[in-house]
Amino acid sequence: MIREDVHIFGLGAPSIYVEYHRRSAVVALVTSLEDPSERHQSVTMHLLTHQVAQLKALATHSFPQEKERRYQ
Repeated sequence: MIREDVHIFGLGAPSIYVEYHRRSAVVALVTSLEDPSERHQSVTMHLLTHQVAQLKALATHSFPQEKERRYQ
């Protein structure tokens, strides 16, 4: 496995392991959003929007100065 972090002797590139799982997650998300079942699509979309809202709240809470600077 190639390490990403150059401070622990990595090459500055994401590892094959990380890249594989990122791609798998994207494929799973797209497949879930394009599922023929209306209920499956809506549950996936609800979970995704909830997670994005939580990340925005966390980012706003963690970096309040960035929010103030961005919206002025």
